[in-house]
Amino acid sequence: MLIIKVKSYINNEENIFLWYYIFVVFMKNYLKDLKDKKFIFSIALLLGGQCLLYNCVKYFQTDYNTFNFSIDSKIPLIPPFIIIYNLFYPFMFCVLYHLFKKDKIEYDKAVIAGVIGYLVCNIIFLSYPVQMIRPDITNINTDWLSKYILNLTYHFDDPAINCFPSIHCLFCFQLIFSIIKSKKLPIRYKLGITFISLTIISSIFFVRQHYVIDMLAALVISIVCNIFIDVLYDIFKKDK
Repeated sequence: MLIIKVKSYINNEENIFLWYYIFVVFMKNYLKDLKDKKFIFSIALLLGGQCLLYNCVKYFQTDYNTFNFSIDSKIPLIPPFIIIYNLFYPFMFCVLYHLFKKDKIEYDKAVIAGVIGYLVCNIIFLSYPVQMIRPDITNINTDWLSKYILNLTYHFDDPAINCFPSIHCLFCFQLIFSIIKSKKLPIRYKLGITFISLTIISSIFFVRQHYVIDMLAALVISIVCNIFIDVLYDIFKKDK
C-alpha cells in the first residue's frame, strides 16, 4: 500500500517538483556568469521549498473539507483563463529577478515573507485540508488550446486539494506589496505588475481552482507577513 501511494505521488504531483529542479539547475548554469547565485538559492528556497513541503503535507492528509458559499457557485467557468493561471510561475520568476536587480532589500524581504507565508499555509493545509469541487469539463465548449491546458492542469492537480489558503494568491499579493513598497521602480512598472497579478488572482476562480475565501485567507496572511518583516527590518536597521 505504501509503495503504491509513493508511486502515485511520483507519477503525478512530484513531476512538478522535478520540473522545478530542472528549471533551477538550468538557470543556475545560465546565470553563473552573472554572479546571481543568491537569486538561484532564494528561488529554490521559495518555489522548490514550497513544492516539496506541499507534497510532504499531502502524504499525511486523509479527510478533506469543502466550502459551500453562494458566491462561488455564481462565478462562471471561463476556460481561456487557464492560460493566465499557468503563466503565474514564469511571471513570478521574471518579476522577482527584476526586483533582485533593482532593489535587493525589498527582494530579500519578499523572499522571507513568502517563505513564512507558505509555511503558515502548509500548517493550515495539514490541520484543515480543503478540497475544491470541480465541474465536469468533458463536453465543455471552448477552444482546443484552453481545453487542452485545462485538462492537463486538472490531471496534474488531481484531486484539487490544499486550496485554503491559495498559494497562487499568496505569492501574487507578495509581488504586489514588494513592488509597491520599492522606491527604485517606476510607477508604470508598478501598475503593470499589479494589474497582471490581480488578473492571475482572478483566474483561480474562473478555472475552478479555488474558493473566494482561499484568496481572502491568502491576502490576510500576506499582509501580516509583510508587516512582520517590515517591523523586523526597521528594528535591525535601528540597531545598526
